[in-house]
Amino acid sequence: MKITKLHAENVHGYLPLDVTFFEDLTFLIGLNGSGKTSALRLLMALLTPNINELASITFSLAEVTVIDSEQEIIVSATKSLEGVELRISSIDEPLCISRSELELFLDTKRGDEPGSKIREMYQSTPVFHSISKMSTPMFLGLDRRFFVPGSTIDELDEARRREFMARRFWPDDPTFRSSAAIASLIEVNFLVVTSMQEIRAKQEQLDERLRNEFFKKAFEYKPGDFGSNIDLPSKTELEQYRQLAKIAQAAEGTKIPIPEIQNALTHFFEKMSRVVESLDKSAKESKKVTTKKNKKKDDGGFSHDHLEWIINRPQADRILEHLELLHQYIEDRNSLRTPITRFQTLINNFLKQTRKSVEVASNGQLTIHVIGDSEDNRPVSALSSGERQLLVMLAHLSLNPNLAGSGVFIVDEPELSLHIDWQEKFVDAIREANPNVQLILATHSPAIILDNIEACRTLSELKND
Repeated sequence: MKITKLHAENVHGYLPLDVTFFEDLTFLIGLNGSGKTSALRLLMALLTPNINELASITFSLAEVTVIDSEQEIIVSATKSLEGVELRISSIDEPLCISRSELELFLDTKRGDEPGSKIREMYQSTPVFHSISKMSTPMFLGLDRRFFVPGSTIDELDEARRREFMARRFWPDDPTFRSSAAIASLIEVNFLVVTSMQEIRAKQEQLDERLRNEFFKKAFEYKPGDFGSNIDLPSKTELEQYRQLAKIAQAAEGTKIPIPEIQNALTHFFEKMSRVVESLDKSAKESKKVTTKKNKKKDDGGFSHDHLEWIINRPQADRILEHLELLHQYIEDRNSLRTPITRFQTLINNFLKQTRKSVEVASNGQLTIHVIGDSEDNRPVSALSSGERQLLVMLAHLSLNPNLAGSGVFIVDEPELSLHIDWQEKFVDAIREANPNVQLILATHSPAIILDNIEACRTLSELKND
């Protein structure tokens, strides 16, 4: 999904908003009170949809235009003394919410969160259902609480999910387990665990395919070449045959006894090398000496070395084919970890300044290694608020499947809790984590914007457009 326009009237009773967003990156800038935070809140209220937010924000009209699944869709809301009418361009009839129902949302704790009885009243309506089925932006507000599309915690039983993940990854920290800050970190751990499980499953498929290909090629018929013009392998080809490192890298997948295989291959190619060197030497000598007595031949017209080469070349070629299979296997296997590797590289590029690094265990658990510290790795709860903020953002952008193709990431004042050096790296890191994501950032920080001046939208100017 891409957000293209936002139009709103009488926000807070007086403020108009008109913003046209760039496809990849938009900075909302302006003085305090120009409506940056209100614009972001209205975007999320319309696209979630969040009736509680629509009830709490003062406005008369709010309208957002998006491109979702290659279709232009307009979601709008009008607000009056009677209540709110919520519309989506694909449906004629609006969802009407009376003033008394809006007050119920505001008075009831967690009234608009998933699973609440009040929310359930509207979930079955066509308008609410259609908006909910659209892609939803990832949002980080001023309270530093993340709203994440397709959140597993939202979809599953929240309390049970939190307790399970908290007991698993923070068994000795009940205080942290009960804190509000844990929700985002649990979600990150779940993303990493799920990614590692998917990697293992796909790697098992690669392993099985490699074993099958090895077995199949072992029985392929190789026609012999007994002509007089026998091409000898070049030194480069011989080096290809000796790529024993690839055999070792594939040990996990092939389940073969690597030391024994390497010893056998070493012996085989040592013998083949001597044969080739002898043939090469004979070929050079034959150019100088042309008499028959200087051309020692076997009865069949071939030298002993020629016969050895003819007999063993098919085996050498088969090994080369196996090495090509291994090369592709290793590339495919390494590519499986690309999202995890990208996430680790990006977050550690920030953390290295504080002598920390994120480690990913085989089960997906995240821990923090402090460089030069002799103690065991620490839990992610040891990170500062700014470090946690970056960890959660980069994990979702790198690993969340709902943002894999294209998505929208909205942040209100990303500079909060970030050192000036980290602010300067922020946009590049976010774009590298997910090049397809549309970024919408409301900021006061020149360090966040840097040389992206052309991507700025100034709200104080836009309201007069």
